[in-house]
Amino acid sequence: MEATQRVFVGLDAEWALVCADQANGALVRGWIEDSGVAAAGDLPRGLRELVASFAARRDATFSDGWLIAFLERAAGEGEEAQLAARVVVQAMVPGMVRLTQSLLTVRRDFDEVAQVVVGCLYVVARTFPLHRRTKVAANLVLETLHHASRELGADEAREVRLDDLWDVAASGDEVADRVAQDLLIERGQVQQVSDAADTAELDGAQGELVALLAWGVDHGALPLQQARQVVSLVREESERTGAATPAARKRRSRAITWLRPVAAEWARAA
Repeated sequence: MEATQRVFVGLDAEWALVCADQANGALVRGWIEDSGVAAAGDLPRGLRELVASFAARRDATFSDGWLIAFLERAAGEGEEAQLAARVVVQAMVPGMVRLTQSLLTVRRDFDEVAQVVVGCLYVVARTFPLHRRTKVAANLVLETLHHASRELGADEAREVRLDDLWDVAASGDEVADRVAQDLLIERGQVQQVSDAADTAELDGAQGELVALLAWGVDHGALPLQQARQVVSLVREESERTGAATPAARKRRSRAITWLRPVAAEWARAA
């Protein structure tokens, strides 16, 4: 793990201490046996190996079964509830690294974002809606994404739904990969517009506008969704013949409202 990823390095160091206590391993094995998702003879004895084996199994029924069992315990009080939530957090770490990377911008330090993401995952593990008993890992990733987006505040909370990811398996890692990919594609679309302006394919007011959009997104001053809507509006205006409709005028007014504070911040940064 890279030296800059202090939050995840610290998380792993803390996990080593949790695993060093043999009582924790015995407790977690007991929970798995009680849940009925695996027999005692099929389980590694060490806690680190035990949780690693959970994450390695590509079995949706097993994944949902053990996660729900632990999330039910995590919803309680006391040290056992904290341990159950901590096990869930550790099992989800690979997906959380990718989710952190997908939420980075010029203004956001990796460790700052990671701290938010891990904190949100822990909260989600303690408050997970237990009626959601299928695709549990995927729902954990998406709930964490929504919480982290709201807490970071620079981008709109991404209302990604599991139905939007119908072609992705229930694995939390795979959903994290897909969400990260979608976020990077969005940033790439804005960057392509910025590149066009830089290479003089666009000039004048239009080139300045797309450069403003790219700057706003990269610096966290403009949500990606709003940038996309402005780009669509510009294309629509360029293709229109005749007077604008009331709906088009309303969209233009809304875009101007979004862009005014971004332009003021851009000017101050120049």
